[in-house]
Amino acid sequence: MIKKENVKYYAPVVFFLLMLIDGQLTQGAENLMDNIYFANAHFLLLAFLMAVPNLSKRYLLITSLVLGLISDSYYLGIIGVYTVALAATVMMMYRFQRVVHTNLLTAFFGMIIFVTTYELIAVGLQVIFSLSKVAPILFITKVLGPTLIFNMLIFVLFSYLFKRLFANE
Repeated sequence: MIKKENVKYYAPVVFFLLMLIDGQLTQGAENLMDNIYFANAHFLLLAFLMAVPNLSKRYLLITSLVLGLISDSYYLGIIGVYTVALAATVMMMYRFQRVVHTNLLTAFFGMIIFVTTYELIAVGLQVIFSLSKVAPILFITKVLGPTLIFNMLIFVLFSYLFKRLFANE
């Protein structure tokens, strides 16, 4: 097992790689579903969820801001949308830390809440700043629903691995 003191050294690299994996899986899912449904992968949010009990608030907030800036510059070309969404979601994870991290079942439902929050903040900012027009029903049925189902599967398959990766031991 990797010592807790060393987690802070490898965590940013893991988070960055997970951000890249998220983008590739999201693109692959869109191609697989012929751009009818848009299921966004959120390995990064799962990793943040599992890292919250073991890393400081300041550390994860700075990491989320940097990764949000990278994500904005790469995927949107407009700085601010994913930066705010990721940082706000990480702050919410810290706020609900006592409730969410009692066991894997509550972490599962927390993941649903955090993915929903992240997606709503991102699309809300895009609508507010006229970056896109989104019909609420289409967003819920074509984006949010498939995203939640995809991330539930990701949680079931990878939560134990991430919990061990960011463990207290």
